[in-house]
Amino acid sequence: MASAQVQLLHNLHAILKEGDSQIDASCDNLIENLQGGIFLNQNKLKFWVDRLLWANAFDIHGRDLTIAWGDDPRYWNWTYMPDTQGSCTCVQVELAELLKVCWLDVRGKFHAKNLTPGMVYQVSFVLMMKDGEYGFANHPVNFKLAIPNYHETIERKEDLSKLPKNKWTKVRVGEFITSCNVTGDLEISMFEHNSQWKSGMIVNKIEIRAVRRQCQN
Repeated sequence: MASAQVQLLHNLHAILKEGDSQIDASCDNLIENLQGGIFLNQNKLKFWVDRLLWANAFDIHGRDLTIAWGDDPRYWNWTYMPDTQGSCTCVQVELAELLKVCWLDVRGKFHAKNLTPGMVYQVSFVLMMKDGEYGFANHPVNFKLAIPNYHETIERKEDLSKLPKNKWTKVRVGEFITSCNVTGDLEISMFEHNSQWKSGMIVNKIEIRAVRRQCQN
């Protein structure tokens, strides 16, 4: 039964080929391993399975994002923390801490073909606002999700100064429905390009999660 379920996981073998370590898709405890998650692309991307919905889920960690001035230590500081999603906390992932910028621009891309068809997926940034943050109040940040094939873009704004301080918080970008016909890349972005200086935010990752099945008429 477990083996049959594994075969039904969408695009599983192609995803496992990108893993940082070799995973045998036929092993008896594969489902349990996938619930805990496996890392891809040198710990920059994590794949795991939502067993309740039987759907693929992904975390795009900070180092896999394109951040304007992200490699300039005057503006951003990179730190490590143990991965907290799943049972293994021995893997270190990188976080980007904003020191100061006036041009905030953080972007990620993801291959839509690896998402389970027939699901409603939600995309969120996982952020922390620190005590003493500044430059965000009354300057809402733009969040944008461009969905391939649909010619659709979801956009919203949020005042990040109102988020809880010193706590990881999910900031929703948008939701969309997957199908077998969706190809190309999701384009996910967070930006604010006004001239005021901003500081005191930590970017953890982008989460791509199935939240429910598509309703069938």
